[in-house]
Amino acid sequence: MTTPYVNEADRVRAALAVIPADDYETWVDMAFALKHGFGDEGFEIWDAWSRTAANYNERAARTTWRSVRESGGKTLSTLFWHARQHGFDLRRAHYPDQMTAVLAPSAEVLAQREREAARREARHAAVAREAASVWDWARPVGPAHPYLQRKHLEPMDTLRELDALELHALLGYAPASEEVTLAGRVLLVPVWNGPISTLELIDEQGLKSSLAGGVKKGGYWMTEPALVPADESSLILIAEGMATALSASRATGWFAVAALSSGNLSVVATNLRERYPDADLIVLGELGRGEAQARQAAEEARARVAWPQFAADARIDDKVPNDFSDMAVLSGFDAVGAHLREVARSLAKADGVLEPNASAASGVTVVEMDEREEGGKMSNVKEKLQADAGGSPRRRSSKRSASKSAEQDAPMPGEAAPTVAPVEPAAAAEPAAASPATNSPRFPPSRPPVGEPLFAVSDVLSEVRALAEHRFGSPLRMGTPRENGGPYRGEVFNTEHYLIQEVATRSVVFHRKAEMTFVSDRLKWMDENARLNGSELQVGYDGGQAKVYPWDRARDLLDRAVRSLKKSAQELNFSPNLEGMLDQLQARSWARIRELRTEALEKSKEPGASREAGTEPDR
Repeated sequence: MTTPYVNEADRVRAALAVIPADDYETWVDMAFALKHGFGDEGFEIWDAWSRTAANYNERAARTTWRSVRESGGKTLSTLFWHARQHGFDLRRAHYPDQMTAVLAPSAEVLAQREREAARREARHAAVAREAASVWDWARPVGPAHPYLQRKHLEPMDTLRELDALELHALLGYAPASEEVTLAGRVLLVPVWNGPISTLELIDEQGLKSSLAGGVKKGGYWMTEPALVPADESSLILIAEGMATALSASRATGWFAVAALSSGNLSVVATNLRERYPDADLIVLGELGRGEAQARQAAEEARARVAWPQFAADARIDDKVPNDFSDMAVLSGFDAVGAHLREVARSLAKADGVLEPNASAASGVTVVEMDEREEGGKMSNVKEKLQADAGGSPRRRSSKRSASKSAEQDAPMPGEAAPTVAPVEPAAAAEPAAASPATNSPRFPPSRPPVGEPLFAVSDVLSEVRALAEHRFGSPLRMGTPRENGGPYRGEVFNTEHYLIQEVATRSVVFHRKAEMTFVSDRLKWMDENARLNGSELQVGYDGGQAKVYPWDRARDLLDRAVRSLKKSAQELNFSPNLEGMLDQLQARSWARIRELRTEALEKSKEPGASREAGTEPDR
């Protein structure tokens, strides 16, 4: 009896059918094996198998697949070895009937997914309510915000701000960007998904974060409080970041939206195309990593892509510029406005016969302007608007914004006027030399710069990670310290080899005890006698050497609150006597805290002292 021929892909599907997809390491190993065996065509098989897991996430699956390589050390032999451990028979005559098996999740998995989806929806709704409350509490952006100043931008009605300490008090946790806590004056950028769904947060240094658990997908920020009515829409700019959208809008007077992430660009562009089927949409591309997403968004939304232009040696703070916000800083808003108006005039040509300098592929028109034609005819949609002599639609541009734009774009005395032609980037970049932002004095840092992580989270034993989740809850964000990083502050959980520290709500950092120094004998004694659990500590790094200090959360919060009040008093020009009053109140508050702690300690030492049933000690 001859053995029937079995297709290798069917054989792989049959083997995967017996392997559970819930284990993360196995899941990744199968991705490497299928990438090695089938290349990118193996994604369909791997994704279908991945969907049988209760914790399946499509975005995580696509991201993981893109990150694996064919040379990852795993092959189809690895896959079949795993299948054999789960009872799969490698002899072909024993499994032809399994070829038709469908890789489908079980009823238990589907029920668990429904429960998780319900929990996510409830969490998203709670974060949306929290975002709306914080937005209502926040104040308009004050003058001279450092981030907006570096971008040469002015505050908008659709931006607000809060001090980082106030934000921490409102949220109950400190927003952070890659383990670095946001500080100073924090810009609040609302993400509209109908109502506000979450907030993007940008501090003075440009560090960005958002509300934990919020929804950004499909949401966007707008330069004006309301969307343009569908019957009035003519041209909409779509950017990735808030600063890019605001720079382009200020340069042209046109309505602009920001998707706030490259992955959200296509969703936002497609939604706007459905809402405005006759409008001209221009995606403001970002050079480098954002190019592919910009082209994809334009293709899916039948939009055009405009690219910024720079001199070959142009730099901003020693970094290569890549978006229209950088172009506005280097070349001025006049150059940005002229370039985008030229792109808008080219839309009429793109709708008819394409010029040689405009390339079209897969429905995408990438406009690269090299020549100027002032007599270009506007598209039918834009003919509904009355354009001014400079080609800028009067719609959406108030007298106030027009006068402000004229004032700010005017060249300073003795400064060369920025050129309007974006095809001469060298000349366009000249005004950057006179920019106060680039010539601001720089002071040497008071401490060495923060380096790379000292080790990866994957280096931490799985048992230790499980202990962290058991202690601080799940899901849990896990991180590792960086060279010269810290200070990391919060409650700790002590293990034999690691000190697990909760630095924010549901966020922990693992510190290796082999490279740790306790600065006091009391801390050493507490470590040796397993008394550190629940302690509030501060951990700082000198290179890769950790130093542990005692930390008092109550006193730290009191100091920060008083500093914030003093800063607000100075900004509002209150009497200098107020600072003295705040110092007195701070001293009285701290004395009262110490008295209450002493009373609680004495009470706990009383022989008959006992807690009521079901109550916990007051920390």
